[in-house]
Amino acid sequence: MHGLIVNADDFGFSQEINEGVCEAHVNGIVTDASLLVRSPYASQAIRMASRISLPVGLHIDFVTPYSSSATQELGPNGHLTQELFNREFNHQVTSLFSTEELLKLQDEIRNQIEDFKALAGHTPSHLDYHFGLHFLPDVMFIYLMVSNQYQLPVRWGVQYAGRNPIVLAPARLCDRFRGVENSSIETFTDLLQEPWEGVLEVLCHPGYFTPNGLFDSYNQEREYELKTLTDPRLKAEIEHLGIQLVNYNWLKEHGNSN
Repeated sequence: MHGLIVNADDFGFSQEINEGVCEAHVNGIVTDASLLVRSPYASQAIRMASRISLPVGLHIDFVTPYSSSATQELGPNGHLTQELFNREFNHQVTSLFSTEELLKLQDEIRNQIEDFKALAGHTPSHLDYHFGLHFLPDVMFIYLMVSNQYQLPVRWGVQYAGRNPIVLAPARLCDRFRGVENSSIETFTDLLQEPWEGVLEVLCHPGYFTPNGLFDSYNQEREYELKTLTDPRLKAEIEHLGIQLVNYNWLKEHGNSN
């Protein structure tokens, strides 16, 4: 069996992104989304998702200005953020986290889950994360422990973090889909050529262009992704390949072969 989760990250980042994510679900192949729960647009995102039966997970956020926290390790200028970016973009390890810091991060993940529950009235469909948290193995361990406590499946990339023996997750993760002006359905289907069994997650960032207030360099490209994801030929091609579009709720019911 080949199942495909197409998860839209950054739900709640702006009204325009909310509209694009929902469009990509209703008229495209997006099957799940993940929410920046402390964004001022998060409540709107939850209401919009409820109307169209779009499952929503939690996009754990340690790095944007929305991740307001009293913990100095977090936020745009925090120790964790600086170390995360240094490892992701410079491939360098400059410091490790103390036990005290890791416990603070554990509390922060729990707090964001509780914020989601208060906003939506239920637990998220799954957990994933903003930027490459998988470059911090000690933080990823905390991520798994909290996920296990809440019985939530997670995004997990074996190519980055090795085998995950603890929490239910898709067998493979693909994070190579990018919006380009001349993209086509082949831009997406080429990513499905690597063999896998069970469920593959492809993450994406659809949205409409946000003219003001978005502290994000990946703005215009979101519309390019949206155009590809809503091309009716793409869904037809996925069906032709014998791939079933599923979501994290389906994964919780059926499990995964990895």
